[in-house]
Amino acid sequence: MSINKKEFDITGMHCAACVKRVENVVSKVEGVASVKVNLLTRKGSVDYVEGAQVGSERIIEAITNIGFGAVEADETKQEIEKVDLKPHIIRLVVAACMAVPMMINMTLHRFGIVALPVWAEFVLATIAQFGPGLMFYKSAWSAVKNGALTMDVLVVMGTTVAYGYSIYNWLFVPELGSSGIYFETSAWLITFILLGKLLEEVAKGRTSEALQKLIALQPATAHVFRDGEFIDIPTSQVVAGDMLQVRAGEKIPVDGILTDGYSTVDEAMLTGESLPVEKNIGANVIGATINLSGTFTMEAKRIGSDTMLSQIIKVVEEAQTSKASIQRVADIVAAYFVPAVIAISAVTGLIWYFLVGSDLNTALINATAVLVIACPCALGLATPTSIMVGSGLGAEHGILIKSAEYLEKAGKLNAIVMDKTGTLTQGVLNVRAFTNYSGDESENMALMMALESGTSHPIAKAMVYYGEDKGYKGKEANIESFADVPGKGLEAVYNGTPVQLGHSRWMGELGCDLSVVEAAITQFEEQGASVSLLAVDGVVRALWAVEDELRSETVDVIKRLQSQGIDVWMLTGDNRRTANYMAQQAGIFHVIAEVLPQDKASKVKELQNQGLTVGMVGDGINDAPALVTADIGFAIGSGTDIAVEAADIVLVRNDLHTLVQAVRLSKKTMTNIKQNLFWALIFNCIGIPLAALGELNPMIAGTAMAFSSVMVVSNSLRLKRAKL
Repeated sequence: MSINKKEFDITGMHCAACVKRVENVVSKVEGVASVKVNLLTRKGSVDYVEGAQVGSERIIEAITNIGFGAVEADETKQEIEKVDLKPHIIRLVVAACMAVPMMINMTLHRFGIVALPVWAEFVLATIAQFGPGLMFYKSAWSAVKNGALTMDVLVVMGTTVAYGYSIYNWLFVPELGSSGIYFETSAWLITFILLGKLLEEVAKGRTSEALQKLIALQPATAHVFRDGEFIDIPTSQVVAGDMLQVRAGEKIPVDGILTDGYSTVDEAMLTGESLPVEKNIGANVIGATINLSGTFTMEAKRIGSDTMLSQIIKVVEEAQTSKASIQRVADIVAAYFVPAVIAISAVTGLIWYFLVGSDLNTALINATAVLVIACPCALGLATPTSIMVGSGLGAEHGILIKSAEYLEKAGKLNAIVMDKTGTLTQGVLNVRAFTNYSGDESENMALMMALESGTSHPIAKAMVYYGEDKGYKGKEANIESFADVPGKGLEAVYNGTPVQLGHSRWMGELGCDLSVVEAAITQFEEQGASVSLLAVDGVVRALWAVEDELRSETVDVIKRLQSQGIDVWMLTGDNRRTANYMAQQAGIFHVIAEVLPQDKASKVKELQNQGLTVGMVGDGINDAPALVTADIGFAIGSGTDIAVEAADIVLVRNDLHTLVQAVRLSKKTMTNIKQNLFWALIFNCIGIPLAALGELNPMIAGTAMAFSSVMVVSNSLRLKRAKL
């Protein structure tokens, strides 16, 4: 069963209960498999079964029917729409202008001074209640008529009780005097809730700064060759195949190939490498990197959403929209939160009036305090704000996390399996030694080059380069029936004679006499080199020893991972002697050697069956199955496209230190989420009982509620300063 995806921009959501309503109604649309809505990014991701008649109109209709706005997201649009703060500011200013005079009047009352008559307070409170406060009534009505209870319902109930009860006392119980008037309470509640919302919007905007920085890297214009000359056009209008001119100091507009000229390019924004990279004709150039010297011409290959930068932005956006499993705590609580608060408020009023024996005034005020202290918003923001900041921080460090699920899991790993060649090592192989045992050396070298030219394996490339450097030509050997034997080597027919080139284990299986080369094989393998043997008609003729060096950071990275309680395993197809030598150099104690490419995934599965949470780090095509099998697959950014596609986390900078940073980022993000959930829950667990006991004035309760969400978002923003 194939799953397709649609994404929507959703407006009008205020809290976790809103998110739950949208998810519930969309999930009931026939053909929808799953739906994830993010309060922070205001985006909804809908998975539906391929072939199902799930039109965007049906989903939009379902969302709008419950009082929210929705449009299908433009996938080609790569910019973050900034929330217009002007309406928020206007509402806040109007509400404050109504509330402040009443607060001054209330203060003067203590000194026996009456600055405002009750009718003036009524006018000011009415403007606040149905001017700036009208938005709460609209949202609450939309929710209630669709059978839902949201934070807006709590706000409307709390402020309406204070406002309505004040009118009742003013008109029908005048003997209570000022003690029965709470117009300032309703106006002040609206003012502080609006202030909290404004601060929340400002803070939420700051959580997307990392993504905004990525988007800002895209150059606005490009010099395109049209009608015999280079003209400036918007980068968005460049098409594949266009010839572009890039001058010194300019950003490269799109991904492509250098066709004329020479330059050095600053690719730090992508790789983190501070040294410029030389670019000659035929070299790949990446959009948004900076041309440091000289003017060159390039052919556009990948444009728009296909460029590497656009793909990075897309991955970050998807990670920020996704949900971590820990968010289920907030979702479950949010589903029952508002109904429970309303029930507690009602019980509070009844207990104070009937059991405690207080007057109606006290009972209503305490019940109102319960309504306004409760804050489901903080719960709804606790997880997505941390995920957004965490994934953005990862992108800044060259760590592309494809989903919140992987950001959550990475910190739980207790075993990491690492491919050897190109991951632990530099992947740049050199022939260390060559020995010709029998036959003509030129013929043997030509046979080797003819065979190795048929594959793209790093060892093959190193050996062919060695032959070319020595002046030999592989084309001189006319081979037939070429075959690649996975995990063993290469074979063909030469002048009617079978020829094999591969490792010593395979030669042993073929029945070749290895006595002449055995000592050399042992010596080279114990020194970390991989040995390839050439056999013609069952006789070993020549030996090549190929070696690779560890990355400069490998030893330090292994130590850091082990210090965090993570066991590191080296996985390789090399013979055990070579593998053990390289593992010893790297400081790795667990080695899985002589593994065929197709068996790598099963080795990862064996570790998982031992109860380990396993991460796999690789860069090659043959690593892809293992990357998928592992709990978390890490792909080295310089690896193959297949490996990058199969991985859950991509280490763009081709630096193993980012692996350590990814694990640390996961732990810090999860700690941040737990802190947010704790503060959101403890705020309500302490505040609601205090309000029910009559220990909180509604104005104080409303002020606290308004700032609880700001506190959660501010705590998430602390993650931006985390050291990885």
